[in-house]
Amino acid sequence: MSKKKTKKPKDPFQKEGKDLRNQLNEWVDDMEDDKCLIADGFDAAIIGVTNTLEPIAVYDWDRCVEILIVRDGMSEEDALEHMSFNVTGAYVGERTPIFIKLFVR
Repeated sequence: MSKKKTKKPKDPFQKEGKDLRNQLNEWVDDMEDDKCLIADGFDAAIIGVTNTLEPIAVYDWDRCVEILIVRDGMSEEDALEHMSFNVTGAYVGERTPIFIKLFVR
């Protein structure tokens, strides 16, 4: 009797993330800078990059939480805790990505 392979569900954020990551990469390439740090797994939450001598990737905090809930199956509480301790709590140098809480106008 053969086992059926269980197909991993498609990441609903994959295409959007790929498009946003490509935009970020193009902008950084235009700046002739290859040191922009990226937060792994959160490409779909990219909202931009700082326009400074040393570009820093900028992410939407709420979108990151949504990604953890939908893609990784975390509860909202677990996703918020993960973001606070494992993502925004991790300083990886001067170009550590920035996570912004957006306000609605």
